Amino acid sequence: MTSDKDYRSGLFFALVTGLCFSIVGIVDKVGSTQTNNPFIFSTQSLLFSLLFSFIFSLFYFKGLPIKEIKKIPFLTWGLVILIGILASGLAILLRFIGLKESTGTFATLSQIITTSVTVILAWIFLKERLSKIAWVFFIIIVISMYFVSVGKLAFLDIKQGDKFILLGALFIGIANIFSKKAVHIINPILLSLGRFLFGFIFLLLIISFFIGNKDILKLSNYWVILSGLLWSVNVIGFNLAIKRIGVTFTTSLLMMGPVITMILEYLLLGYQFTLVQIIAAMVVIVSGIAIILTKD
Repeated sequence: MTSDKDYRSGLFFALVTGLCFSIVGIVDKVGSTQTNNPFIFSTQSLLFSLLFSFIFSLFYFKGLPIKEIKKIPFLTWGLVILIGILASGLAILLRFIGLKESTGTFATLSQIITTSVTVILAWIFLKERLSKIAWVFFIIIVISMYFVSVGKLAFLDIKQGDKFILLGALFIGIANIFSKKAVHIINPILLSLGRFLFGFIFLLLIISFFIGNKDILKLSNYWVILSGLLWSVNVIGFNLAIKRIGVTFTTSLLMMGPVITMILEYLLLGYQFTLVQIIAAMVVIVSGIAIILTKD
């Protein structure tokens, strides 16, 4: 049973995570459009996420967490590496490639796709029960995301950038299944740190292989620092929140993220959303909350 202290702290971490999650959609959109190389921007963003997470871990563990690291079973490292490659390697890279042609709102909405995919994968691989109504809501989400992308009630080709973002959301959904198992073995802070570390190593290898690593030492723009900070707080805050108030309540609070992103994108970037996009986005959010509640 959750104590009042755990509930308050969990609620705080969830709200902070939701706020950072909303803002990072705008930051990544602006930062990615101001650079010609999403490979470099995504890798540098991950590098700063790793740096900020490492600094946080020093305060959290009151020094280097060497003892905690030694306690991690050998096979668990395989899970951490896989999570890092999927969630902070492939997914982050695809997100930044997609943001060149998509919106920050669509990128934030993709988190609901990730949540829905996680629920379905948990039903397949972890044998968690999934009601028939949850399948209905998932279909509604897929259809609504289509209309958010095309912006009108018509059968048009979904934006190329949105395809990359949705593919990245799928990789995160797969990584969440592995994370669900790993978080019971490894400290959530170390899991976050490992995710950023192996994701960064993966992207660094990709850059070295395809374009050389000289540009990695040249700062893309100052947005990449803020992006790294926000992603660090986002992932760490999420792991701390679900430990205290559970994944259902935490994820429900994150569903409000796309609303804030849409408002910020309109006010700060002057992006004009159609009525169809606004209604479809609201349907996605409501359906995402419904899926979580029916799963529970």
